[in-house]
Amino acid sequence: MKKLILILLLFPLINIAQDIDSGGGEYNLYNHHSCLSKQERIIIWDEIKENLKSFKNKNIITKKNQPVSFVWPLRKDTSLVFNNYFGISNFVDQDTTTGSILDYNCQNRSYDGHGGTDIFTWPFPWYLYNNDYVDVIAAEDGIIINKHDGNDDDHCPNTMGGSWNAVYIQHNDGSIVWYGHLKKNSLTSKTIGQSVIKSEYLGKVASSGNSTGPHLHLEIHDSSWNLIDPFQGSCNSLNSNSWWSNQRNYREPILNALLTHNAIPIHGCPGINEDPNISNHFIISDTVFLAAYYTDRQVGDSAKYIIKTPNNIIWDSWSQVALTTYNASWYWWKKALPENGPFGIWQFEIEFNGQTYLHEFEYLTSLSIEDENYELKQLILITDILGRETKEISNEMLFYIYDDETVEKKIIIE
Repeated sequence: MKKLILILLLFPLINIAQDIDSGGGEYNLYNHHSCLSKQERIIIWDEIKENLKSFKNKNIITKKNQPVSFVWPLRKDTSLVFNNYFGISNFVDQDTTTGSILDYNCQNRSYDGHGGTDIFTWPFPWYLYNNDYVDVIAAEDGIIINKHDGNDDDHCPNTMGGSWNAVYIQHNDGSIVWYGHLKKNSLTSKTIGQSVIKSEYLGKVASSGNSTGPHLHLEIHDSSWNLIDPFQGSCNSLNSNSWWSNQRNYREPILNALLTHNAIPIHGCPGINEDPNISNHFIISDTVFLAAYYTDRQVGDSAKYIIKTPNNIIWDSWSQVALTTYNASWYWWKKALPENGPFGIWQFEIEFNGQTYLHEFEYLTSLSIEDENYELKQLILITDILGRETKEISNEMLFYIYDDETVEKKIIIE
């Protein structure tokens, strides 16, 4: 009796030089909608006032005279392999005139009347959401002065609305920060009146309330409850100093991720059409889609792409120049590796913005034949599509790695 074992390999690749199918461009966030109505804001402020009043009766002391220096309010899980996981879509709108938009850097990266900083997750925000990969953390020490939880958190352009999930912190200078659009039931277990420290977990990024996709709405008010823009710039009329311990540049072009896919990746909403189609395992006759995901890539930015064989020989290379500045962008290429190999570990490199990024993959033959009398191979590891160790899970693509270096792709249907 013969048994066929499907062997797969890690393999990313991409080619534009030979006019192989390609695509991509801007990732449209569609998040130019007010997070909260005026009535919702009134209710939130009334709740905060009542909670602060109750602190006095409970002898809870809030500090108001200590300087603050904010850390970045997001943090990725250590198991996430992406190089970067976020971008900024909207800053505070400095122009109070209806119909006019002005951000702190004298440009228009905001929307009319926006009172916060919107930080979106990217690429595949719903994949990141489903796997709880991105934490919202406290930008400074403080006290929880309000919380909202239990609201739907998977909103898209066609389903946005309703109340959000949020944590509200009064930091040690008296400033009040709203951390909004969080994931249902992910909020810190700490209650109103309890203290948090800088970088402490508050919740997970999601899309609750009037939101078109997963992002954090960070809204800051000073000790007098005046709106603050944490970014220092020549068009910031709200405050003169930066509130960040290390303020980011207005644009920070970066490669967020190099990924390999078994079909064209699809961006969209949960349950509708987002499908990353991520795969690091390919065999002869498979179609491979290799993609690069960027934030803040600017017009004129150049990226050089190189594919190397297991012998470290350049198999293909090309350059690409950005024609437009985007908050988020992505590009993919379709390629079939040579049927006669070489087989083994291939490399895909991108040289971008002074850095080199590397993605390794295996390209192997498709089948091995095993006689029933042959000594059974031993399973040593099960991984998911990103190569992370996992247990056997139903209805998901998993890869079974054996001691003879073969890999078996399985989906257990239940």
